[in-house]
Amino acid sequence: MQIRRYIRLAALWVGVSLFAGCAHNITIAPDAASLTPAKKPDQINATVGLVITNAMRTQEVVTPGGGGDKVAYKPYHDLEFPVYLALSQTFRDVVKLDETPSEAAARARGLTYVITPEITTTSSSPSIVTWPPTDFGVTLTCTVSDPSGKVIAKPRVTGSGHAEFDEFKHNLGLSADRATIEAVKKLPDAIEQALGTSTAQNGTRAQPAVH
Repeated sequence: MQIRRYIRLAALWVGVSLFAGCAHNITIAPDAASLTPAKKPDQINATVGLVITNAMRTQEVVTPGGGGDKVAYKPYHDLEFPVYLALSQTFRDVVKLDETPSEAAARARGLTYVITPEITTTSSSPSIVTWPPTDFGVTLTCTVSDPSGKVIAKPRVTGSGHAEFDEFKHNLGLSADRATIEAVKKLPDAIEQALGTSTAQNGTRAQPAVH
């Protein structure tokens, strides 16, 4: 009997070893309505290009979840629309670009700025039995350049999200959604402040559109 008990324990340990640390896929997909302000803000009278390359879209990130497991997701693919939406609230027109344009191409398209985001994320969970992350963090840094490639500003925003088990059992990426919403909602003000400081120093402050 004792031998059988050891065999069962060994089998259980092997099973735990095989499955612990595996990466579960989640999608960061906050509802668009949660990203849209009730009142449309004044927009800067400028056309900008949002650069997210195909390599960025396919980039997978793996961070800790609960139960010793990890979560895998594609932050640039998932956050492309939320960032685009935030820029659309900030500027008169936003053009999606798959690569950084040359100066000639940027000017031909009438771009005032070219914006390239950098996204970093963190996640964690104290749970030992469930894998979805209860806490998630998003840091979003946007490099704003002029058509020649000169960096004008680098506004940075952060967001954090928390979700308990009874909340995320129907949305496994809920904490990530909440972190994204918090970060993206901060982006328009951060960009306006960064451009206001930068353009004031250069004597060419951007003007809001006339409505």
